[in-house]
Amino acid sequence: MTKRHDQTEMKRPKIPIHAGEILLEEFLCPLDMTQAAFAEKIGWTKAKLNELIKGKRGITAETALDLAEALGTTPKLWMNLQATWDLDLVIRAREESA
Repeated sequence: MTKRHDQTEMKRPKIPIHAGEILLEEFLCPLDMTQAAFAEKIGWTKAKLNELIKGKRGITAETALDLAEALGTTPKLWMNLQATWDLDLVIRAREESA
């Protein structure tokens, strides 16, 4: 392992947090908004939103734009959360296969 990889490893959260969990815990719950109401607000199906919240669906550029517009955030927030999640999954898979 290189020193650079060791430093990255130290900064990585022990348990990654999926963007869907952030959406639920940091946005929908504090707003006291149901998944059904939010899905309707942004023009999604309830299934699509629930799959995102459960971590079965990822953030796409279009999804990021929808969330940013509805929640007053930036699309980059959502894309960065997804990229961090994806990278962590790959790092863990490599560690397990090493």
